[in-house]
Amino acid sequence: MEVDWKKFKEFLELKSKNKKHINNLLNYAKKYNYLLFLNPLDFALEMKKLTERKKSLKRHILQALAAFSKFLDLQADKDVYYKRFKELREKAGIRWGEEKVPKILERSLDKEEILRKVKEIKNERLKAISILHLLTGLRTGELIFLIKNFENLNKVKVNEGFIIELNYLRRTKKVYFTVLHEKCLEFLKKAYKNRKSYWNNIKKIGLKPYDFRRIFESLYPQLRSHEIDLLQGRVSTELTLHYTRDLESLAQRILKEQEKILKNIVQN
Repeated sequence: MEVDWKKFKEFLELKSKNKKHINNLLNYAKKYNYLLFLNPLDFALEMKKLTERKKSLKRHILQALAAFSKFLDLQADKDVYYKRFKELREKAGIRWGEEKVPKILERSLDKEEILRKVKEIKNERLKAISILHLLTGLRTGELIFLIKNFENLNKVKVNEGFIIELNYLRRTKKVYFTVLHEKCLEFLKKAYKNRKSYWNNIKKIGLKPYDFRRIFESLYPQLRSHEIDLLQGRVSTELTLHYTRDLESLAQRILKEQEKILKNIVQN
């Protein structure tokens, strides 16, 4: 395929002002654009070979291919190439993150210890947001979004709680909904609405916001892995639509577990 690289660079300049980033995308796209036209198996094998020695190369290649495929779609006035890029990556099982353990994941976590620390928090506002974080397993930005916008978000009442439509947008990931027990309404009123103040204060008691996200699955033993991924925003739009067909049943199981957790950590 003949590519007008000058136009591609101009396309990148519409998206970013960072010259170094633009040049990186351009150079990687020139070198690795052939990957976009491989079948999923060859794509997976080639990516493995390319990134075996330098794992950080994977993200650079994926970013370049994502930008390149969007450029081709815009140029051809089609919705083909970026869709192909996503399908190649998903079928090959290649994630955006580097194949290494981030420092935050090296921390030893004890679920019972975290629950105990949350239970012992004296500050009402800090305890409120910690409980919400614990129960939802959301990313910090998503949690603050929920707290700030709760009154205006679409909600469906289910027995003793709510299914809350978030549609929280990020560059690559999205949480579509969360579930909260009705007892959490008081925590929403008390919780921090400032991300930085929450982040700083939770560290003072020996916790990190990401701790709640990491132990989330262990708090809901009745849920299956794909349901945890759904609640934490790790599945595509298509899979979300598929898995939410019986959303009320899922919500009821979540609310049952939330009631147990609340009894454990909320002192009456």
